[in-house]
Amino acid sequence: MMGGQTSPRSDSGLGTEQELQRRLSLATPADTVRGLSMHAIMDAVRLDLGDEALARCLTKSQEKTYKSFFNYPVSEYLVLLYNAAWMLSEKHGGFDDSIRRIASGFSPGFLSSVVGKAFMLLSKEGPRQLIGNMPVAFRAAASFGEVIVQWSGPRSGVLVTKRDFLLYVTHEGGLLSLFRALGLRNARAQGRQTGPLDNEVEFSWE
Repeated sequence: MMGGQTSPRSDSGLGTEQELQRRLSLATPADTVRGLSMHAIMDAVRLDLGDEALARCLTKSQEKTYKSFFNYPVSEYLVLLYNAAWMLSEKHGGFDDSIRRIASGFSPGFLSSVVGKAFMLLSKEGPRQLIGNMPVAFRAAASFGEVIVQWSGPRSGVLVTKRDFLLYVTHEGGLLSLFRALGLRNARAQGRQTGPLDNEVEFSWE
């Protein structure tokens, strides 16, 4: 099977207003993301629901447009992400799959950028090297957190993130999108939250 899947599909419980406010309360002015992350959210809403829905989604955002490699507060990102996922929930069967849908646009957007193309050149030896360099890619996209790749086999491992404002379902969707872009078969990604802002995502491919 080309592409991949997450399994089992169960509700993370992360899609509540209370969870959004909890994450916002932990953010500091130093915690930022690149505008590329905002673009992935906006593109998902525009493509799936249309321009009018995107305009409604942006009503609670401080900005209405984002420059790809400018830094924006992670609080702005979280508000936009949650509003978009709530709007997409009916179409995609819930909050978690809406987040995965949004995250599916992260890898294509990043890999087609100037930084992404340079990143690919540094990973010419194949998917293992590319995935091993994910901590570098994460640091290029966000100022916060720590990312560690722990290998459990030639084609399997665990993505560990610490003080990470992204949801583990975001990482599931992002990994599977990357695997699709690389043409990997029978790829899987299954995550869980291990702390207030910590995640683990097991992944594998054939």
